Amino acid sequence: MIDLLPSVEQQQIIDSVVEFFAHVGPGDGSRRIAADTWKEIAGLGWFGLALAEEDGGAGCSLVEELLVAREFGRCVASPALVAAMLSAHVAAHAGNDTLLQGILSGELRVGLANPLPGPNRSEPKVHLLDADGASLVLYWNETGMGLRDRSAFTSITVVDSLDEAVHLERAVASDSAPSAWVSAQRSPLPQRADLLTCAQLVGVAEAAKDDAVAYAKVREQFGQPIGAFQALKHECAEMAVQCEAAYAQTFFAGLTQNSALSDAAFQCSAATLLATEAALNNARANIQIHGGMGFTSECVAHRYLKRAHLLSQLGAAAGRHRLLLSAAHDDRLPPDE
Repeated sequence: MIDLLPSVEQQQIIDSVVEFFAHVGPGDGSRRIAADTWKEIAGLGWFGLALAEEDGGAGCSLVEELLVAREFGRCVASPALVAAMLSAHVAAHAGNDTLLQGILSGELRVGLANPLPGPNRSEPKVHLLDADGASLVLYWNETGMGLRDRSAFTSITVVDSLDEAVHLERAVASDSAPSAWVSAQRSPLPQRADLLTCAQLVGVAEAAKDDAVAYAKVREQFGQPIGAFQALKHECAEMAVQCEAAYAQTFFAGLTQNSALSDAAFQCSAATLLATEAALNNARANIQIHGGMGFTSECVAHRYLKRAHLLSQLGAAAGRHRLLLSAAHDDRLPPDE
């Protein structure tokens, strides 16, 4: 039997993240991370949580990183925090100690690059997420993961972001050599990135569910809380089921990745689709349960939906993982007679 519940030590890590964001607040993604707060986060050791101790890390595993990323999702924290966690792995695998120490100390802030869809091979265009003021930018695809200096991106233009809590820029990636690069054959860092994104999506789904349940308990209609009505009971129960399914698959995939099992890629793809569906569905349901107020900018419900959409686009994940799952399904079908 596989135990997916956090251990005592893991719960202490979770509690430390919850306590930190309760202190810096608010936990709805409406505040950007200041430079001093970034260094404070680095000082807590989250960026090097799963690095070996000889590399300056805490010697934990991917599962602990997933637990932290899940709390980032619940707090709608900047996706650049997970980018910094991944960047530490890139620097360590590339043997670049200068980059590694800069990332772990918080002196080198990290942003995130996501490729724009479309045929732009000659002039690859990207979106830069929370990369203003960053020294490094993380990017990945199915071939590997790398770090570039922010100066390696040209034609940078600030654009409006659907998720206004994330600073969004459009840029062109130069063909200069990256500061550090790790191929997927050497280390499955792209899968790690996808799983950490899944964990954030699980956190978003759980936060949306908790927000809906809390509102259903206090909003009254016809002399009783709206949560007493059967339709809303069923809606909240469905939200809880989606959270549990996404959580279980994400952390099961994390365990298969830790153990380097042969189906790790398949489990990661399944987690991506389940976590994305849970976050989007729960965020939408939360807005509906809040009624007319849920559609206003003053209500935090919209932040969960916006963040779910943003995270679902990282690494062009959905398309890749549907193809992988389809291929795996076709391979298991019996041959035509």
